[in-house]
Amino acid sequence: MSSPCRASGRFPLHVLVWNNDYRRLDEELRDQDVDQRDPRGRTLLHLAVSLGYIESAKVLLQHKADVTKENAQGWTGKESLWLPA
Repeated sequence: MSSPCRASGRFPLHVLVWNNDYRRLDEELRDQDVDQRDPRGRTLLHLAVSLGYIESAKVLLQHKADVTKENAQGWTGKESLWLPA
């Protein structure tokens, strides 16, 4: 995975997920799109699940993240749970 530091200005919520800063993520999501995508087609939920960040994934689900959104490879957030680590 590429470092989130380069994208922090354009994708700050993805950086919060990358760092598993779920408390701040919860605050920031109050006025942001929970299903936004990064340049690789990943939603915040895809990233949280792929990194194994359960706390961030829970926050995203509480904010109604769409588990049916597909990434660039056609995987949904729900299906991504089954990918090997």
